[in-house]
Amino acid sequence: MTSVTVKESSSQTWEQVSEGVTRTSLRAEPGEKRVLIKIEAGRTYPQHSHATPDEVFVVAGTYCDPGVENGREFPAGAYLYYPPGSEHRASSPAGSEGCTILVWNSGK
Repeated sequence: MTSVTVKESSSQTWEQVSEGVTRTSLRAEPGEKRVLIKIEAGRTYPQHSHATPDEVFVVAGTYCDPGVENGREFPAGAYLYYPPGSEHRASSPAGSEGCTILVWNSGK
């Protein structure tokens, strides 16, 4: 029987990325990485890009990337695909409840 890996975000170690932005690794292995990122309202994950695709699923709250659809706000349940080489910066609008996103990257 194969074993199932279970991680609960409340018991994970969270790393501060920038002011109001934290992340924790859910799974990392050669060629792919999955992280959970929490962004407080009015805060932004530093702008960056990847040589490989990034996929973002909004787990809770309101997510925004100023470079996507003129800064449109995306609610929980939204999925975004960033193609290789695209620059992006995750944020949560001021006055919102912040957001939690699940990010899958195939290049780390």
